[in-house]
Amino acid sequence: MKNRIQIILILLTGILLLSSAASMGSDKRNSELKVKLNEVASYIPVRDTINLEVSEASVAWHMDHIYLMVNQLHKALEYSDESIYKADSNQTRDYVFNSNTLPRGKVTAPESVRPAENVTINTLQMHYEEALATVEKFPTLAEKKHFNHPILGTMNRDETIKFLTIHTEHHLKIIRDILKDK
Repeated sequence: MKNRIQIILILLTGILLLSSAASMGSDKRNSELKVKLNEVASYIPVRDTINLEVSEASVAWHMDHIYLMVNQLHKALEYSDESIYKADSNQTRDYVFNSNTLPRGKVTAPESVRPAENVTINTLQMHYEEALATVEKFPTLAEKKHFNHPILGTMNRDETIKFLTIHTEHHLKIIRDILKDK
């Protein structure tokens, strides 16, 4: 009887540790995304810079696109029905997640995350603050909340956070390249 109780206690401790480790992984991803969003915000002073050799869009466009993605994908997750979530395999997503990169110039942003022609400093500030608040809300969503990306397939909450981190870094690299020779 004593051995059974010890085994049960060991199993419960293991479950708690695994649960804690899983939430720390999610917290780490959130933290990484917040750091990247803060870097994005640091480019406000040079938001109007354009370098046509790198991108037709200004720094402000890339900044606002990042914020819109965070905010829109959270809404997509929030309104999804986790009871119908089904994990799927996707080679393109596997490549993106393993390489932590997105290829440049291969995908056009959907209308819902395409910034307006002239992105104002007020718009950037508002969308940045909303994105930071949104990142804090991701962990409160059920893990099986999901959205369907047209190329990368269905992603649950944690995969979406990873995708947003990769996507944000993708656009940060473009911003850095726009500013490289300026």
